Amino acid sequence: MSSEVLQCFELGPGQATATNISGVRITLEKGSDHDVSDIWVKYGDNITMGEARTQLFVAQYLQDKNSPAVRAPCLYLAFTWSDCGFIVSEYIYGQECDDFDDALIATAVMALITIPCPDLKPGPVGGGLIEHPFFYNRTSSIEYKSVEDLEDHVNGILSVTGRKSRVNFRDEVTKHGLCLCVSDLKLVNFLKDLDGRIVAVDFGGYSFLPPCFFAFALKQGSLAHRIATMLNYPSSPSPNASALESASYALAPFSSNDIAHRTAQAFRNDCGSSAVTKRGARAVLRRFSFSSFMCALS
Repeated sequence: MSSEVLQCFELGPGQATATNISGVRITLEKGSDHDVSDIWVKYGDNITMGEARTQLFVAQYLQDKNSPAVRAPCLYLAFTWSDCGFIVSEYIYGQECDDFDDALIATAVMALITIPCPDLKPGPVGGGLIEHPFFYNRTSSIEYKSVEDLEDHVNGILSVTGRKSRVNFRDEVTKHGLCLCVSDLKLVNFLKDLDGRIVAVDFGGYSFLPPCFFAFALKQGSLAHRIATMLNYPSSPSPNASALESASYALAPFSSNDIAHRTAQAFRNDCGSSAVTKRGARAVLRRFSFSSFMCALS
């Protein structure tokens, strides 16, 4: 495998394009007609095993269901080496999608978001950081152990920044379950194979999340806006959608995702184990929030 790792760094710069900076096609010597001749290796310091596990889960699910709308590349191997992650997958022979494929992509996305979550933990399969435009720099700072943890963090952001709205992810998930959120809706993330079937690629932006997160993602970018009207989703507007947007906007001045966590730590440091009044707690929150905001501007 060391030779394949070296080839990534040798061939990668020559294959880099405006839309591909972390993938490389490698041609292998075939030992028999049953061996693959080409593989696709996605590599880099931002490639995670959570992405690999999610791709494996989605590919297997779609294959088992024999989905006519979409498939995912077979995953052969995933590993870390030094500070880099590597995902070795099937090379897709075909072409990139364009604006004329919006209807096909919309059908593919509908099939993807109906894939059931293997457990009740938000994030990529098996755990990990969440990639989603809600977060500052599109990536969460922590791994959430439960829906309650995610809900508490979002409500903490809303509380610290003085916003009145709140989210209730637990009721939403009880009713609809966790949704496979396709959060990076770009044409380059969908290919057409030689049979004309859509192939979903690049699973870094896939996580299982409360459905309102997908409603949020549908407002990000031109492709998302175009296919939103073609999707039967959501069946009714989520009451959490506007609060989620508000919390996301609140993160921008802080240039951070963890303002609510840092505020909680400051509260503990100031108050210790002794009981405090609600008025005193609010004073701690206001002081910490204001000082953080000023630091973000300086």
